[in-house]
Amino acid sequence: MIEVKTAVKIAYDFFKELYDTRKFEDILLEEVELSEDKTIWMVTLGFYRQTPSVNIMESIGSKKYIRAYKTLQIDAESGAMVAMKNCNRKTD
Repeated sequence: MIEVKTAVKIAYDFFKELYDTRKFEDILLEEVELSEDKTIWMVTLGFYRQTPSVNIMESIGSKKYIRAYKTLQIDAESGAMVAMKNCNRKTD
């Protein structure tokens, strides 16, 4: 079985390959969990991304960001990415 640090590195590397991470800010590890049957590492990454504005005047010189989360599921034996899902969270 791969270790937790390896699962996190694999998830982060996949995330960087799939997205232009220059468009995101503060990419952070939020959660890591091993499934009950110990076959899948669930690694949640959080990041800020710019939201598009519908108002042209508002969008000039303004950067509005929202916090978004992705949970990447990594096979605990092989280290292969199994799935990536949006993870909705409420922030205070």
